Amino acid sequence: MDIGVIGLGRMGAAIADNLLAAGHEVTVYNRSPEKAKPLLAKGATLAHDAAGAANGDIVITMLANDNAVDGVVFGTDEDNEGFLAHQGKATVHVSMSTISVEECRKVATASSSTKKSFISATVLGRPDVAERGELIVMAAGDKSLINRCKPVFAAIGKSTYSVGDKPEDANLIKLAANFMISSMIETYAEAFALLRKNEVDHRQFLQIMAKDFFQSPIYEKYGKIIVEEQFSKDAFTIDMQEKDTRLAVAAAIESRVPMPLLSAIENAFVCAIGRGKGDMDPCALGQLAAENAGVKLKPKR
Repeated sequence: MDIGVIGLGRMGAAIADNLLAAGHEVTVYNRSPEKAKPLLAKGATLAHDAAGAANGDIVITMLANDNAVDGVVFGTDEDNEGFLAHQGKATVHVSMSTISVEECRKVATASSSTKKSFISATVLGRPDVAERGELIVMAAGDKSLINRCKPVFAAIGKSTYSVGDKPEDANLIKLAANFMISSMIETYAEAFALLRKNEVDHRQFLQIMAKDFFQSPIYEKYGKIIVEEQFSKDAFTIDMQEKDTRLAVAAAIESRVPMPLLSAIENAFVCAIGRGKGDMDPCALGQLAAENAGVKLKPKR
Protein backbone atom coordinates (compact mmCIF):
# COMPACT_ATOMS: atom_id res chain seq x y z
CA MET A 1 0.00 0.00 0.00
CA ASP A 2 0.97 3.63 -0.51
CA ILE A 3 1.02 5.19 2.95
CA GLY A 4 1.80 8.68 4.19
CA VAL A 5 3.03 9.28 7.74
CA ILE A 6 2.84 12.81 9.13
CA GLY A 7 4.69 13.39 12.40
CA LEU A 8 8.05 11.74 13.05
CA GLY A 9 8.46 11.81 16.79
CA ARG A 10 9.52 8.50 18.31
CA MET A 11 6.05 6.99 17.81
CA GLY A 12 5.54 8.22 14.25
CA ALA A 13 9.07 7.28 13.19
CA ALA A 14 8.66 3.78 14.63
CA ILE A 15 5.36 3.33 12.81
CA ALA A 16 6.88 4.46 9.50
CA ASP A 17 9.86 2.15 10.04
CA ASN A 18 7.63 -0.87 10.60
CA LEU A 19 5.54 -0.04 7.55
CA LEU A 20 8.70 0.06 5.44
CA ALA A 21 9.80 -3.27 6.89
CA ALA A 22 6.43 -4.75 5.94
CA GLY A 23 6.98 -3.76 2.29
CA HIS A 24 4.68 -0.74 2.06
CA GLU A 25 5.56 2.39 0.11
CA VAL A 26 5.95 5.16 2.67
CA THR A 27 5.96 8.93 2.21
CA VAL A 28 6.85 10.94 5.30
CA TYR A 29 6.44 14.54 6.37
CA ASN A 30 7.70 16.28 9.48
CA ARG A 31 8.02 19.96 10.32
CA SER A 32 11.71 19.29 11.04
CA PRO A 33 12.77 17.32 7.93
CA GLU A 34 16.06 16.13 9.45
CA LYS A 35 14.08 13.60 11.51
CA ALA A 36 13.21 11.83 8.24
CA LYS A 37 16.81 11.00 7.32
CA PRO A 38 16.95 7.50 8.89
CA LEU A 39 13.69 6.59 7.13
CA LEU A 40 14.84 7.99 3.78
CA ALA A 41 17.90 5.76 4.03
CA LYS A 42 15.53 2.79 4.30
CA GLY A 43 13.51 3.74 1.22
CA ALA A 44 10.93 6.28 2.39
CA THR A 45 10.07 9.32 0.26
CA LEU A 46 10.13 12.82 1.76
CA ALA A 47 7.13 15.09 1.20
CA HIS A 48 7.84 18.83 1.34
CA ASP A 49 4.46 19.59 2.87
CA ALA A 50 1.64 17.68 4.58
CA ALA A 51 -0.43 17.59 1.39
CA GLY A 52 2.36 15.68 -0.34
CA ALA A 53 1.83 12.77 2.06
CA ALA A 54 -1.96 12.69 1.75
CA ASN A 55 -2.64 11.27 -1.71
CA GLY A 56 -1.90 7.56 -1.32
CA ASP A 57 -4.11 4.80 0.06
CA ILE A 58 -3.76 5.98 3.65
CA VAL A 59 -2.31 8.97 5.48
CA ILE A 60 -1.48 8.55 9.17
CA THR A 61 -1.17 11.52 11.50
CA MET A 62 0.78 10.94 14.71
CA LEU A 63 1.12 14.40 16.27
CA ALA A 64 1.62 15.85 19.72
CA ASN A 65 -1.63 17.71 20.40
CA ASP A 66 -4.78 19.38 19.08
CA ASN A 67 -2.95 22.42 17.75
CA ALA A 68 -0.54 20.30 15.73
CA VAL A 69 -3.40 18.29 14.22
CA ASP A 70 -5.34 21.47 13.47
CA GLY A 71 -2.37 23.02 11.70
CA VAL A 72 -1.65 19.96 9.55
CA VAL A 73 -5.26 19.21 8.62
CA PHE A 74 -6.72 22.72 8.29
CA GLY A 75 -3.63 24.88 7.90
CA THR A 76 -2.42 27.93 9.73
CA ASP A 77 -2.79 30.65 7.08
CA GLU A 78 -3.30 31.23 3.36
CA ASP A 79 0.16 29.90 2.58
CA ASN A 80 -0.47 26.73 4.55
CA GLU A 81 -4.03 25.57 4.07
CA GLY A 82 -3.54 22.06 5.40
CA PHE A 83 -3.82 18.70 3.68
CA LEU A 84 -7.62 18.27 3.93
CA ALA A 85 -8.10 20.48 0.88
CA HIS A 86 -5.71 18.26 -1.10
CA GLN A 87 -6.45 14.84 0.41
CA GLY A 88 -6.98 12.21 -2.25
CA LYS A 89 -10.56 11.13 -2.88
CA ALA A 90 -9.67 7.53 -2.08
CA THR A 91 -7.20 8.36 0.70
CA VAL A 92 -8.17 7.38 4.25
CA HIS A 93 -6.95 9.73 6.96
CA VAL A 94 -6.09 7.65 10.04
CA SER A 95 -5.60 9.81 13.12
CA MET A 96 -3.39 8.04 15.66
CA SER A 97 -2.70 11.14 17.76
CA THR A 98 -3.86 11.41 21.36
CA ILE A 99 -6.12 14.43 20.96
CA SER A 100 -9.30 15.73 22.55
CA VAL A 101 -12.68 14.28 21.75
CA GLU A 102 -13.67 17.74 20.52
CA GLU A 103 -10.75 17.96 18.07
CA CYS A 104 -11.49 14.50 16.70
CA ARG A 105 -15.13 15.47 16.13
CA LYS A 106 -13.98 18.63 14.35
CA VAL A 107 -11.77 16.67 11.93
CA ALA A 108 -14.47 14.04 11.41
CA THR A 109 -17.13 16.66 10.62
CA ALA A 110 -14.87 18.54 8.21
CA SER A 111 -13.84 15.31 6.49
CA SER A 112 -17.46 14.24 6.07
CA SER A 113 -18.54 17.63 4.71
CA THR A 114 -15.78 17.53 2.08
CA LYS A 115 -16.43 13.84 1.27
CA LYS A 116 -13.02 12.74 2.56
CA SER A 117 -12.47 9.49 4.44
CA PHE A 118 -11.48 9.61 8.10
CA ILE A 119 -11.15 7.23 11.04
CA SER A 120 -9.44 7.46 14.40
CA ALA A 121 -7.10 4.65 15.43
CA THR A 122 -5.43 5.43 18.74
CA VAL A 123 -2.73 3.14 20.09
CA LEU A 124 -1.50 1.81 23.41
CA GLY A 125 2.21 1.33 23.95
CA ARG A 126 5.31 3.37 24.73
CA PRO A 127 7.90 4.18 22.03
CA ASP A 128 9.85 0.96 22.65
CA VAL A 129 6.64 -1.03 22.05
CA ALA A 130 6.05 0.91 18.83
CA GLU A 131 9.58 0.13 17.69
CA ARG A 132 8.90 -3.59 18.16
CA GLY A 133 5.64 -3.33 16.20
CA GLU A 134 3.60 -4.49 19.20
CA LEU A 135 1.13 -1.64 19.66
CA ILE A 136 -2.51 -2.23 20.53
CA VAL A 137 -4.63 -0.44 17.94
CA MET A 138 -8.12 0.85 18.82
CA ALA A 139 -9.96 1.94 15.68
CA ALA A 140 -13.30 3.72 15.41
CA GLY A 141 -15.38 4.96 12.50
CA ASP A 142 -16.75 3.43 9.31
CA LYS A 143 -16.07 -0.32 9.52
CA SER A 144 -15.33 -0.60 5.80
CA LEU A 145 -12.57 1.99 6.20
CA ILE A 146 -11.21 0.18 9.26
CA ASN A 147 -11.10 -3.05 7.26
CA ARG A 148 -9.25 -1.28 4.46
CA CYS A 149 -6.60 -0.19 6.94
CA LYS A 150 -6.04 -3.57 8.60
CA PRO A 151 -2.80 -4.32 6.68
CA VAL A 152 -1.37 -1.14 8.20
CA PHE A 153 -2.53 -2.06 11.69
CA ALA A 154 -1.06 -5.54 11.30
CA ALA A 155 2.33 -4.06 10.44
CA ILE A 156 2.52 -1.83 13.52
CA GLY A 157 0.63 -3.73 16.21
CA LYS A 158 0.00 -7.06 17.84
CA SER A 159 -3.79 -6.64 18.03
CA THR A 160 -6.53 -4.43 16.63
CA TYR A 161 -9.91 -3.63 18.16
CA SER A 162 -12.86 -1.99 16.44
CA VAL A 163 -14.22 0.14 19.28
CA GLY A 164 -17.05 2.21 17.85
CA ASP A 165 -18.84 3.76 14.89
CA LYS A 166 -17.84 7.33 15.74
CA PRO A 167 -14.14 8.22 15.29
CA GLU A 168 -14.05 10.04 18.62
CA ASP A 169 -14.89 6.78 20.42
CA ALA A 170 -11.28 5.70 19.92
CA ASN A 171 -9.99 8.91 21.48
CA LEU A 172 -12.25 8.54 24.49
CA ILE A 173 -11.00 5.00 25.05
CA LYS A 174 -7.38 6.16 24.76
CA LEU A 175 -7.94 8.89 27.35
CA ALA A 176 -9.60 6.41 29.70
CA ALA A 177 -6.72 3.98 29.22
CA ASN A 178 -4.12 6.65 29.91
CA PHE A 179 -6.03 7.59 33.06
CA MET A 180 -5.67 4.01 34.29
CA ILE A 181 -1.95 3.97 33.47
CA SER A 182 -1.46 7.25 35.34
CA SER A 183 -3.45 5.86 38.27
CA MET A 184 -1.13 2.86 38.42
CA ILE A 185 1.95 5.11 38.39
CA GLU A 186 0.58 7.33 41.17
CA THR A 187 -0.45 4.41 43.41
CA TYR A 188 2.96 2.82 42.95
CA ALA A 189 4.65 6.14 43.74
CA GLU A 190 2.70 6.59 46.97
CA ALA A 191 3.07 2.96 48.07
CA PHE A 192 6.83 2.98 47.45
CA ALA A 193 7.19 6.28 49.34
CA LEU A 194 5.39 4.78 52.36
CA LEU A 195 7.61 1.71 52.36
CA ARG A 196 10.86 3.61 51.82
CA LYS A 197 10.04 6.09 54.58
CA ASN A 198 9.77 3.12 56.94
CA GLU A 199 12.87 1.41 55.52
CA VAL A 200 10.88 -1.49 54.07
CA ASP A 201 12.17 -3.13 50.88
CA HIS A 202 10.08 -1.60 48.08
CA ARG A 203 11.84 -3.80 45.51
CA GLN A 204 10.52 -6.93 47.17
CA PHE A 205 7.09 -5.29 47.34
CA LEU A 206 7.24 -4.80 43.57
CA GLN A 207 8.00 -8.49 43.06
CA ILE A 208 5.14 -9.54 45.34
CA MET A 209 2.58 -7.27 43.72
CA ALA A 210 3.56 -7.38 40.05
CA LYS A 211 4.74 -10.97 39.64
CA ASP A 212 2.67 -12.88 42.17
CA PHE A 213 -0.44 -10.87 43.05
CA PHE A 214 -1.40 -8.88 39.94
CA GLN A 215 0.67 -11.15 37.66
CA SER A 216 0.87 -8.24 35.26
CA PRO A 217 3.81 -7.43 32.96
CA ILE A 218 2.54 -3.84 32.77
CA TYR A 219 2.61 -3.45 36.55
CA GLU A 220 6.06 -5.03 36.57
CA LYS A 221 7.36 -2.76 33.80
CA TYR A 222 6.16 0.53 35.26
CA GLY A 223 7.06 -0.46 38.81
CA LYS A 224 10.57 -1.34 37.72
CA ILE A 225 11.00 2.08 36.09
CA ILE A 226 10.13 3.74 39.41
CA VAL A 227 12.24 1.38 41.53
CA GLU A 228 15.28 1.81 39.32
CA GLU A 229 14.61 5.54 38.84
CA GLN A 230 14.83 5.31 35.04
CA PHE A 231 13.40 8.78 34.53
CA SER A 232 15.28 9.55 31.32
CA LYS A 233 14.30 12.55 29.22
CA ASP A 234 14.20 10.74 25.88
CA ALA A 235 10.95 8.80 26.27
CA PHE A 236 7.36 9.84 26.95
CA THR A 237 7.28 12.83 29.31
CA ILE A 238 5.26 14.20 32.21
CA ASP A 239 4.38 17.19 30.00
CA MET A 240 2.79 14.81 27.48
CA GLN A 241 1.03 12.70 30.10
CA GLU A 242 -0.34 15.83 31.78
CA LYS A 243 -1.77 16.92 28.43
CA ASP A 244 -3.53 13.57 28.07
CA THR A 245 -4.82 13.77 31.64
CA ARG A 246 -6.12 17.29 31.04
CA LEU A 247 -8.01 16.06 27.97
CA ALA A 248 -9.54 13.27 30.06
CA VAL A 249 -10.64 15.84 32.66
CA ALA A 250 -12.30 17.87 29.89
CA ALA A 251 -14.09 14.76 28.59
CA ALA A 252 -15.29 13.92 32.10
CA ILE A 253 -16.63 17.45 32.61
CA GLU A 254 -18.39 17.41 29.24
CA SER A 255 -19.94 14.04 30.05
CA ARG A 256 -20.87 15.08 33.62
CA VAL A 257 -18.93 12.11 35.02
CA PRO A 258 -17.31 12.70 38.43
CA MET A 259 -13.74 11.35 38.44
CA PRO A 260 -12.09 12.52 41.66
CA LEU A 261 -9.03 10.29 41.23
CA LEU A 262 -8.46 11.70 37.75
CA SER A 263 -8.47 15.24 39.17
CA ALA A 264 -5.96 14.24 41.86
CA ILE A 265 -3.64 12.74 39.25
CA GLU A 266 -3.88 15.89 37.12
CA ASN A 267 -2.80 17.87 40.17
CA ALA A 268 0.13 15.49 40.73
CA PHE A 269 1.34 16.04 37.16
CA VAL A 270 0.93 19.82 37.41
CA CYS A 271 2.90 19.75 40.67
CA ALA A 272 5.68 17.75 38.99
CA ILE A 273 5.82 20.24 36.11
CA GLY A 274 5.93 23.12 38.58
CA ARG A 275 8.95 21.50 40.22
CA GLY A 276 10.83 21.26 36.95
CA LYS A 277 10.14 17.60 36.14
CA GLY A 278 8.01 18.14 33.02
CA ASP A 279 10.59 16.69 30.64
CA MET A 280 11.06 13.52 32.69
CA ASP A 281 9.30 10.16 32.31
CA PRO A 282 5.80 10.10 33.92
CA CYS A 283 7.12 7.49 36.35
CA ALA A 284 9.09 10.36 37.93
CA LEU A 285 5.95 10.80 40.04
CA GLY A 286 7.69 8.17 42.16
CA GLN A 287 10.54 10.58 42.76
CA LEU A 288 8.11 13.38 43.63
CA ALA A 289 6.20 11.18 46.11
CA ALA A 290 9.47 10.17 47.79
CA GLU A 291 10.60 13.80 48.06
CA ASN A 292 7.22 14.83 49.50
CA ALA A 293 7.64 12.10 52.13
CA GLY A 294 11.10 13.33 53.06
CA VAL A 295 12.82 10.25 51.65
CA LYS A 296 16.38 11.00 50.57
CA LEU A 297 17.08 9.54 47.16
CA LYS A 298 20.54 8.33 46.29
CA PRO A 299 22.09 10.47 43.52
CA LYS A 300 22.23 8.73 40.16
CA ARG A 301 25.76 7.93 38.95
